[in-house]
Amino acid sequence: MLENRFTVISKASIRPNKIVFYNQFIRNDHFVCSDNSDNGSLSPDDDKQLQVKAMSLPVCNLHGFNLSVKATARIKEKISWLYELAKNKTIVTKNNKTLHSYKMNFITLTLPAVQEHSTQEITSSCLNQFLIECKLKYNMLNYVWRLEFQKNGNVHYHIATDTFIDYTDCKLIWNRCIAKLGYIRRYSEKFTNMTYSEYAKNYSNGGKINAPKLRERYGRGVATRWDSPNTIDVRAVNNAKNIASYISKYITKNDGCPVSDIVSNREPATTNLRLWFCSRSLSALDKITIFIDEIDDTIDAIFNNLSNIKRYFLDYVSLWFWNKKDQSNSCLAALYKLFHSYAHERDYIPA
Repeated sequence: MLENRFTVISKASIRPNKIVFYNQFIRNDHFVCSDNSDNGSLSPDDDKQLQVKAMSLPVCNLHGFNLSVKATARIKEKISWLYELAKNKTIVTKNNKTLHSYKMNFITLTLPAVQEHSTQEITSSCLNQFLIECKLKYNMLNYVWRLEFQKNGNVHYHIATDTFIDYTDCKLIWNRCIAKLGYIRRYSEKFTNMTYSEYAKNYSNGGKINAPKLRERYGRGVATRWDSPNTIDVRAVNNAKNIASYISKYITKNDGCPVSDIVSNREPATTNLRLWFCSRSLSALDKITIFIDEIDDTIDAIFNNLSNIKRYFLDYVSLWFWNKKDQSNSCLAALYKLFHSYAHERDYIPA
């Protein structure tokens, strides 16, 4: 009777690094049961199964400051789209360094002093302002961010974007954002009366940083009155192989350990912080869904020409994974046409 109750449609979903083949079961509303029971009622067994399922649902959705499997997959998907659609650019930095085949910026934002505010307040007051200013000044429309906690309990943020923003500009914006909460002032107060001997003793990283480098850093701090701490790290990403995968793994890593007591004592037990977020433009990109019976020439060319595919067969789906570096020019051209047409339909504008 199953064939009468459901219509089975074979589909495939395509993302920048994988294809998923599956069957969708659609209930036939016109189907009439052959027994004497009412169509709208549940049998005793069905009712019991629903009760058991309801009892097994989680009573809350607190994440314990760790990414779920689903969230991790979503972040990787968004970064894959971000990297796939980013344009290759040649960038000249403010210090006259030329970056060839630039695709993405990977930015890390930190605090220069002990965190004294809730992470929610820092995210709302400082990170949001940083993102707004980057959008207004540099047209940063496409990004993914994720927060983590350092060993000292301070929050820091990772941001992946296809917009180039110079290190000095990033630092100026972020330091101004966190200055509102007093973090620049507290940093300055800590170092203003510190002698070079004290600085070298505490910040040589166990002797790993040599004296000339320490002297340079100390001199720069004195010259700026210690009001311009190095609170960010900016790395330009080119089109090297597997770089999108590397960023995805780095930004989604969970060490599996509970957060430090510092974080636990500072953040309420009921806190359910947003651990990651993406721009509205990336949120609109999900997967390209096609019906197997209606494959056009572009899709057919992709299926037939993909090379070095890793295939996995599960109970209800089969998966194909591939790497762009292994594909022919004709296959890459077909993928490019497919992905960019899909993005254009959703008004996605790469930087």
